[in-house]
Amino acid sequence: MSLGAVLAVDDEQNIRRLIRNEFTLEGFDVSTAKSGEEGLALIRKKQFDVILLDIKLPKMSGIEVLRKIKETSDGVEVVMITGYGDIQSAVDSLKLGARDYVTKPFKLDDLLTIVRKAASDSEARKLRPSEPISGSRTNPKRFVICPSSAMQEVYQLAWRVAKTDHTILIHGETGVGKDILARQIHEQSPRQDGPFVVVDCGLLTHNLAESELYGHRKGAFSGATDAKIGLVEKSHTGSLFLDEIGNVDLELQKKFLRFVETRRFRRVGETKEQHIDTRIMLATNLDLQKAIQDGTLRSDLYYRISEFTITIPPLRERADDVLALADYFLDNLPHNGQQVRISKEAQAILASYPWPGNVRALKAVIAKCALLTDSAMIQPDELPAHMKARHYESPNKSKTLEDMEKEHIINVLAETKGNQTKASEVLGINRKTLYKKIHRYKIFS
Repeated sequence: MSLGAVLAVDDEQNIRRLIRNEFTLEGFDVSTAKSGEEGLALIRKKQFDVILLDIKLPKMSGIEVLRKIKETSDGVEVVMITGYGDIQSAVDSLKLGARDYVTKPFKLDDLLTIVRKAASDSEARKLRPSEPISGSRTNPKRFVICPSSAMQEVYQLAWRVAKTDHTILIHGETGVGKDILARQIHEQSPRQDGPFVVVDCGLLTHNLAESELYGHRKGAFSGATDAKIGLVEKSHTGSLFLDEIGNVDLELQKKFLRFVETRRFRRVGETKEQHIDTRIMLATNLDLQKAIQDGTLRSDLYYRISEFTITIPPLRERADDVLALADYFLDNLPHNGQQVRISKEAQAILASYPWPGNVRALKAVIAKCALLTDSAMIQPDELPAHMKARHYESPNKSKTLEDMEKEHIINVLAETKGNQTKASEVLGINRKTLYKKIHRYKIFS
């Protein structure tokens, strides 16, 4: 299944060919255009998740194309590309709604990382809240696809805090939808017209973390050939969402604490402080109290970021949501031109499964079934073998959560033919976390 639809607009044939070949191999549906006019024509015909847009184009500049995209397709994620080191144009594009920019010659892995996250955010944006369940103006907008009382309480809390500028900590297991809830809070807040900037803390390397967060001046360190705007600065007037905050090292935690308290920071290599107006949200799947005891999390940072905490329950604790979510995914996924439903027998298997991968795992199963089924009804035989085996096995053969997680990782690795990069994307965890779990469970031993 495609990871998302990508359009590359660049007048250099070699760049278009490189992006088409490499991104197609990664699993994206890629289209290309050699001019702004050609790109806009394609956008009118097809919905894209991410657009890679060169700033310097013949006739119509990338900035002009960006303005037109935002007028007609504001939901799409746009990443600007420039070979001219034109920082001011890049900054202007961010103000106009571009997600990010890269400079030529760019590193393909860096561009892939940006596009993967952008495509993921584009998918998350499709899960929008419905109108209030009741007609009362005092009720929050809620996901009607999650009817359980546990999730209704979550939505009620989220709606209340969205109207404030409180720092929010969202806690929950991998795959429960912490990033989706953070985006919904942003979209229900007074900052909804500002940027929503996501920082994947699991991808922040120690040496470059400060540069990624706060930016740097040209020449600040070896390899800093251009000035760079950090993710923190890009969130000005909007929201900054730090995913898996527990992965940040102690030294960076100290500096981040000061930023949380003052909203002030310095770009790497500069002495002048800058102040920004942003709302901070954070997410983690860790037991942060234990992290404090283990010495991997500063207690002063924890108390500062946890002033308002929302916990999303795992899917195994809210069985009422499983079938509702499954139906929602079926209604919003490709299914060979016919409306696909789930048989009663298959529903029973889905409802009884503990879903160690939570909502993300459920969506992956439903997407695969919708793609492969030859009928209008998903039957038990089309569900993964381990789910059927667990449903029909003796109730005395109970499993721990760790047993189920190990089993889930083994099955995903099998489905991705051992490709740990793809497996980590399916599981919704970063490569480093998957590596640790593989060794912890001795999966390849």
